[in-house]
Amino acid sequence: MAETFQIELVTPTGIAYKGDVEEVTAWNPLGQFGVLAEHINFITSLVPGVVEITLPGGAMRYYVIAGGLAEVKDGKMTILADSAEEPAKIDVAAVEINIREVEGKIASISMYAEEFETTQHDLMLARARHRAATELRGAR
Repeated sequence: MAETFQIELVTPTGIAYKGDVEEVTAWNPLGQFGVLAEHINFITSLVPGVVEITLPGGAMRYYVIAGGLAEVKDGKMTILADSAEEPAKIDVAAVEINIREVEGKIASISMYAEEFETTQHDLMLARARHRAATELRGAR
């Protein structure tokens, strides 16, 4: 059995997950990164994506987050997320409509437009929600 460490996934509405884990994978502005036990201390911003949590024994938990911060300090990881959503609670049809709407909006605005960054964020979140709802729905 692999070594474990403590994680706390916190949102403005409370703690979404807390417990011992073997590994956590998340997304920052540079791409996907992973954290294992005895990881060096670090802090990073997070972008919309799926946080993958490997529990002791290999079971998986998934949360779609809308962004936030992650800190690893002294063998404990804390994720402060804008929101955290489990795949089973996502309405696939609504997400597909949302993706089409946001893709249409981003295609019609300049990357220099004031709303471009927000729209890009919305698209990343919608795509993460879609992936979670279609590929990871059965997993906890």
